[in-house]
Amino acid sequence: MAGPYAGLRVFDLSHVIAGPFCTRMLADLGADVVRVEQPTGDLMRALPVPVGDPADHVSSAYAQYNGGKRSLGLDLKDPRGLELALRLADWADVVVENFAPGVLARLGLGWDVLHARDATTVLCSLSTFGTEGPYAHLSGFGLVAEAYSGLMSLTGEDGGPPMHFGTALADVNSAVHALAAIGAALHHRSSTGEGTHIDISAFDSLFAMIDQQPAAGAFTDGAAVGGKYGNRHTTSVPSGVATCADGTHLAYGMSGDVFFARLVTAMDAPDLAERYTTVRERVADPGPLYDRIESWAATWPTADTLVDHLVAHGLSAARVRGVRENLADPHLVARGTLSPVEYPGHGEVLLPTAPFRFSGAEVRPGRPAGPIAGDTAEVLTEVLGLDDAAVAALHDDGVVHGAGLSDQPGGTR
Repeated sequence: MAGPYAGLRVFDLSHVIAGPFCTRMLADLGADVVRVEQPTGDLMRALPVPVGDPADHVSSAYAQYNGGKRSLGLDLKDPRGLELALRLADWADVVVENFAPGVLARLGLGWDVLHARDATTVLCSLSTFGTEGPYAHLSGFGLVAEAYSGLMSLTGEDGGPPMHFGTALADVNSAVHALAAIGAALHHRSSTGEGTHIDISAFDSLFAMIDQQPAAGAFTDGAAVGGKYGNRHTTSVPSGVATCADGTHLAYGMSGDVFFARLVTAMDAPDLAERYTTVRERVADPGPLYDRIESWAATWPTADTLVDHLVAHGLSAARVRGVRENLADPHLVARGTLSPVEYPGHGEVLLPTAPFRFSGAEVRPGRPAGPIAGDTAEVLTEVLGLDDAAVAALHDDGVVHGAGLSDQPGGTR
């Protein structure tokens, strides 16, 4: 089956994570994605772990975010390179970029230019603070957005410093928002015939995902905004992480009255039901309740045995798993969230794929990520219709770089 975005054309001017993750998901969904790379390649190529031939400069990180795309080497500062980029923007339905605000316009590829050439074009811009607003001029990256958003202030333990999330949360979160916004923009275009400029801010995206506290603060002039969650949620009480006798950890959540009653039965602790009769009472004084739960959990030999006990009482809980356990998880494989990609020198490798399932359409990874600008000649000839002589001249003049005609099947140069 074809992907749900089969036939969609995407011109990818992005780099590192936020934009590339968005466009990789578009590729997983069936879109034809052409991305631009400079001679040194995307920053992600230099990260561990090297994949395949060292001359290809493919890392595991680059492979994760750039599979399924064609890579074009193009000098955007050369007038002829700019013209090629404009023609690719004309070819595309969607253009994605995550330069600092203003850079795309200075290159001659800004929204006004693209929209004037083709009013149906959708341009999606991702940045730390967006292209408008008092902070738009500030430079930044994912960690800056995480700090500004307030979300980082909720991490760690009381009295301790905020903590890193352990993943590029701002980048991947804004990429998912961008993917959703692109779908909305395409629907808008189908209804009106007009393209649009999508402006995604990582700061906005992270603030929008904070659970409960923004609304609680809005209705109380900030008084109801709580402190750090640590391993004890401050409003969904009790919900948290407890440690069992062998050092394994249990994640649990029993904040509703029905589930709290089941927890009391599972713990054989009727006094807790008498002390905490409502949600508000549990939220008002959660410390002693959490102390009891954690002390009780510590008497169980393993998190797995405690999970079985809680599930038998109609409760939801899970042992905290490591990433390594999920690298070939049968559920993720069965659903296609981990999908096989053939990489030279590595054989079949299971890699993350867009986690969406459609009836009547297939979501799957495309071609493996290749060398820097490995598809230059293919894009110039197949997408833009240039002949061999024109491609050779562009290579000779340094307007394009990467794979030449001799690198293509049946190539002559």
